[in-house]
Amino acid sequence: MARTRFENGSTSLSDSMWRGSFSIQADEVGSTLPEFYRRKLRKMRKAGSPEPLVAGSISALPHPELTDQQKAHIRERSQSPTTGYNSAGVAIRPFLTQGSVAERVLIFERAPAEMKPKPGVPTTAAPEKRRPAISTWRDPDEVRSLAQDGLQSTPSTTSPTSSLRQIEAPPPTTQETKALTYVRENNVSQKENARPLSASGGSSPVSPLSPTTPPTTTPTASPGLQHNAHPASPGSPLGLVTSPGSPVHSPRATNTLRRHTKSTKNLLIPRFYYPMGRPTSQMTQEQALSRVGAVFREQGGQVTRENMEPLMRACQLPLYWKAPLFIAAGGDKLGYLTQEQFADYWSRVISTCHDMASRFVRVLSRGMRNYLMPEDFLSMIQDVVDTHPGLTFLKEATEFHSRYVHTVIARIYYCVNRSWSGRITLPELRRSNLLQVISYLEEEEDINQITDYFSYEHFYVIYCKFWELDTDHDLFIDKHDLAKHNERALSWRMIERIFSGAVTRGRLQKQDRMGYQEFVWFLISEEDKRHPTAIEYWFRCMDLDGDGYLSMYELEYFYEEQLQRMEALGIETLPFHDCLCQMLDMVRPEEIDKISLRDLKKCRMTPIFFDTFFNLEKYLDHEQRDPFASHRADDDGPEVSDWDRYAAEEYELLVAEEGGADHQDDVFFLGGGLDDGGGSSGET
Repeated sequence: MARTRFENGSTSLSDSMWRGSFSIQADEVGSTLPEFYRRKLRKMRKAGSPEPLVAGSISALPHPELTDQQKAHIRERSQSPTTGYNSAGVAIRPFLTQGSVAERVLIFERAPAEMKPKPGVPTTAAPEKRRPAISTWRDPDEVRSLAQDGLQSTPSTTSPTSSLRQIEAPPPTTQETKALTYVRENNVSQKENARPLSASGGSSPVSPLSPTTPPTTTPTASPGLQHNAHPASPGSPLGLVTSPGSPVHSPRATNTLRRHTKSTKNLLIPRFYYPMGRPTSQMTQEQALSRVGAVFREQGGQVTRENMEPLMRACQLPLYWKAPLFIAAGGDKLGYLTQEQFADYWSRVISTCHDMASRFVRVLSRGMRNYLMPEDFLSMIQDVVDTHPGLTFLKEATEFHSRYVHTVIARIYYCVNRSWSGRITLPELRRSNLLQVISYLEEEEDINQITDYFSYEHFYVIYCKFWELDTDHDLFIDKHDLAKHNERALSWRMIERIFSGAVTRGRLQKQDRMGYQEFVWFLISEEDKRHPTAIEYWFRCMDLDGDGYLSMYELEYFYEEQLQRMEALGIETLPFHDCLCQMLDMVRPEEIDKISLRDLKKCRMTPIFFDTFFNLEKYLDHEQRDPFASHRADDDGPEVSDWDRYAAEEYELLVAEEGGADHQDDVFFLGGGLDDGGGSSGET
């Protein structure tokens, strides 16, 4: 019967000792014993006494007769010797005597039941029960080798020292014998379903603990098993066997294979980023096209620009998209849209742009860009001027149409274009309320109720302020013109910074001039210093060196002029050191010696901070105002921005001034008539 390789200190026993018959001749045994035992053995033979059993010899006790299957198996094993297997077909497995107790327990507990077949090669179906053992007797070492059959010994070419830690590879694969490999299975529920995989799809004899297969059944392994299969190193602590010619990994820890298997799994992560919106179903697109076709059939196959309202409802778009949509679909060429022409255009739009923001950019830019430029808004805002009921009074005053359109565009970019790039991108458009305000235009007849972007009162205030400063009315102002704003409230150093290019761009900046759209940004920033764009506007102006921080030197540079102006007016001044302490206590910067843009955006009193350094009029107003008045006003009603409050007050003043001038003209005219009448009556 088979013995372990470590019995009697020997590293391996030749299979020829156990091949053929199960008995050992006494002469062969005696030739290997010392001289003392040989003499004693000869005496026992002469005396006719039974010979003692030699360690490793076969017992002479009677045993059941071998079956035909066992004899066939012995004959097959004798004809095809295999290194690393005993005559019973059991893999010779060493029980390691070295290492710690924990290591030996781990090796002992790893049984083939915890293994699953290594994918990548055709597999063979496993029978319902294991092959019976050849012999009914097993020594303790063999029992341990069967319990730990997942590991196999290394070839005989390795050294005795390395053989203690390495496992023998299976025999070379032939048509009769093929190597089987296993892979660790983490899921307990799948341990019982572990099946061996042959190297090339053929069947091979395996150990009694391993499942055997009929030689004719060779099904292919599933793709899932093939994906998670990984060859193991012969020296791996897991004891995984690799077939000849397969790639070998060398994990240094017992869980290396497990981590590698998890990292190579195809994890299905659902898509969460849709730059053009979440796609719609094909049925939804077909329904949209069917609604469009119904509108064209009702309109006689042609839709003009004046009859776009039913088509906008069919496309589920806001009404005031109609002008840019009409132009983008090609209606400006013929003066009308045909069903084939618009259906072809709209099908391309809804198949690529799946939300309102992406369709808005596609329609206004006519599909040429994925961002919006200022000129893309001209057709839409001009259509608002022509068709909105709240602007009917402006139809005849065509000279003010372009002023209103450019005012609205400047306000849109002031609030939406947070990157200061001059291009409105899809993310910026989605973060803003522009699309909601455009949709609200068709619901609100009073345009002044829409204070965002489209209010005519706000346009009136901005244009009147610009007209007062532009004395030559060439639609450009210079430094001296801007210095007259609000009775010269701004310091000259700040005016120079505005024209230095910190907040202005283009050819006008090189000519030290400011256009109307730049003035819109200036006026809103001046009157609403809580707006994020206004904070960035004045921060850029005060950041002299452009390092992203306001240093104490830069603050002192602007405050010096404020001190000079207050001294000239005879106003008691506050030293810079005391003023600086107040500002730092108010802003509370993260770094004590400099103020960042982030610090100012977190501060709720940015108007006081900025006015202290470059607006003398408002600085004095803050010093004399009740600090709790603004908080009480906010608690009384809904929150109103500083710009909305300023625009409402200035509009009332401007209208009152204009009404007073008209009233004086009427009084003068009526007074002259009364004098004439009185004179004539006196004469009579």
